[in-house]
Amino acid sequence: MKKSEILRRLVERLARGEITEKTYLEIKARYENEPEEVPESPPEEARVAEETGRATEDASRAAEDASRAAEAFARSLERTIRAAIEPVIRNIPDIERKIRESVEPALRNIDFSEFGRTVQTTEGSVKIAGSGVVKGNPLRTQEFKTAGSGRVVGDLEARVAKVAGSCVFEGNVTVQEFKSAGSAKVNGTLRAHELHSAGSLSVGKGIEGHEVHLRGSLHVEGDVKAHEVHLAGAAKVSGMLEAHETRIELGGEVSIPVIKSREINVRRPGGFFRGACELVADRIEGEEVYLECTTANYVRGGEVSIGPHCRVGVVEALELRVHESAEVRERRPLSKRSREEHADHEEHAGHPEEDEPPAPPQPPEAPGAPPSPP
Repeated sequence: MKKSEILRRLVERLARGEITEKTYLEIKARYENEPEEVPESPPEEARVAEETGRATEDASRAAEDASRAAEAFARSLERTIRAAIEPVIRNIPDIERKIRESVEPALRNIDFSEFGRTVQTTEGSVKIAGSGVVKGNPLRTQEFKTAGSGRVVGDLEARVAKVAGSCVFEGNVTVQEFKSAGSAKVNGTLRAHELHSAGSLSVGKGIEGHEVHLRGSLHVEGDVKAHEVHLAGAAKVSGMLEAHETRIELGGEVSIPVIKSREINVRRPGGFFRGACELVADRIEGEEVYLECTTANYVRGGEVSIGPHCRVGVVEALELRVHESAEVRERRPLSKRSREEHADHEEHAGHPEEDEPPAPPQPPEAPGAPPSPP
């Protein structure tokens, strides 16, 4: 076989990954000094295969050695971290005792079940970073913040409450401003002048507020009462939604038995990939009502527009517009007198614009900031 043919085959094997570049260069160097005509030698082919096998075994052993080295490094790093934090862990009870003794007047209503770097208190502020639990009967503070995973045992009364991550409030929450990004669960009643939630919000005994802005998922066992309600996403409310202005952007299934609001605007999202979305209600009453993708037994209002993809049992309206794709089983005219009585009833039963929920109790004066845990 010609030397050029052997070298060509070596190049092909290298290209296919059958041999390494090192093996290729070693075999090529041996054939560089050979004459042009090289007799075919099965042993030579066997030698090439043997060298290829050895190279593969060397690579496998190198990978195993690297894996063992990584495991040894991980074990060493774990031992180092444990040795560094064990003294701190052992001293946590002493830290808690010293802080309690120094700021007992300010903390007489707060019982920390976990304390360390995850729970921090300063004058008028409680913060949870990472994972922590605080107790209060009630817990009163100017500012409550949690980033990570938090839990409040008892009621919370504050000016501002902010949740980033997840937090469970086992009692009632009364605040001026409530902001949540992630997952928040209130087992009691949530009262907030301003409520902003992006993610998942679950409330066990109803929502009371002035401005309620919810984006994502909402679950309420009870009523929702506010001046302005803006919902974008999916929701399930077991009671009544009562407001002055209600806007719903359907992002899934929204179930609300009764909606009473002066202005009601329900719309589906635009675009081709909007998915399944629908509002399901038993009764909808308002002065100005616009509905899309809504299934309701009864709709009443002054100016009512039944938009696309709606199915309504009975509609009572002074002015009524029905989209060609909507289904309305029965239409009843609404007299001007009935409309005025209906509007007057809503004005007294709802939340007028000037009404605001009472401010939460102000927390007591706190002494100087407690020392930070080591």
